[in-house]
Amino acid sequence: MGNLKIGAGFPGKGGTTIEVQVLEKVVIDPKRDGILNVDNLPVWYVSLNNEQTEALEDVLKAGGGSFAVAAAAVPPAAAVFGTISAALLAAIPIIKEMNKLGGHNGVDINGVIGTLGLIVTPRIGKIYGDLINAARLAVKGRTIIDFMIFASTKIPALSMALNIGAVASILAAIESGTPLGWAIAGTFGVVMDILKPEPDPNEHGAVVADRNQVGPWETFHLGQLGEGNKVALLSHMGCFSAQQGGGQGVYANRPWVKEWETWTLIDNNDGTVSFQTIGGHFLCAENGGDSVCQANRISIGNWEKFFLVNLPDGRVALKTHDKGKFVSVQP
Repeated sequence: MGNLKIGAGFPGKGGTTIEVQVLEKVVIDPKRDGILNVDNLPVWYVSLNNEQTEALEDVLKAGGGSFAVAAAAVPPAAAVFGTISAALLAAIPIIKEMNKLGGHNGVDINGVIGTLGLIVTPRIGKIYGDLINAARLAVKGRTIIDFMIFASTKIPALSMALNIGAVASILAAIESGTPLGWAIAGTFGVVMDILKPEPDPNEHGAVVADRNQVGPWETFHLGQLGEGNKVALLSHMGCFSAQQGGGQGVYANRPWVKEWETWTLIDNNDGTVSFQTIGGHFLCAENGGDSVCQANRISIGNWEKFFLVNLPDGRVALKTHDKGKFVSVQP
């Protein structure tokens, strides 16, 4: 048995603690109790209520308290507790942000041993079952977003469930030696011709902010990348990529997470967030919406502010501050 029941956090002498006990035939109260599940390693998840989420950082910095004690009693948990604890500590900014996004009802945290970063969603939005299926095929990836994309090339049902079939096709083509431009064009039926120049990859995956409602093109996976509030946004076409690392346009068509696809999530403390590129520029919805998005602003104004909208399946949408338009990725 690799499950731990996590009881409610409560203040005690010397700081806040989290009560943990081995989960056997115990009834779980989803409003109060949390779970650490390591039954299907390398995939694991932690599910916490609001109180536990708020207590998590202090508890882990203090060595894990009863969390660590209980983990030591369950061999699968004992073997990986240090790795899980470090990953949770590194993701505290995103964990707090997603708890706030979900109305302070707690979070689900999904991880894979051996990959950087976590998928954190407001409770209950875990994609645990999808990750387990991928792990069974010994899928690997540098970050958890890379893991999801690569897994989708192996499991068609997973690519459909995650709405990243096009991304999976692009990566599969690249893995077979096809250049990026041809791989993207091939997803739309263009046959590669070595006598012709490689198509511009950015003919597809344009990012615009002009939609009034959320559909498949407006839903994204937000993945924490293992270092504080560093994140990647995965669309149906690929990861949001700031060209040249910032200062230019943005396209969501890359089947990987590299420097151009790495963003810093900034909480503006007014209900909105901003996304900063590796080069220091900010994602911008031109005219506050009804236009294209760029990654070329050097400061945050209203056009660089977005509402992070929680969706029922654990994905998110981005809504512009001024005009309330949803960000959309074009095929």
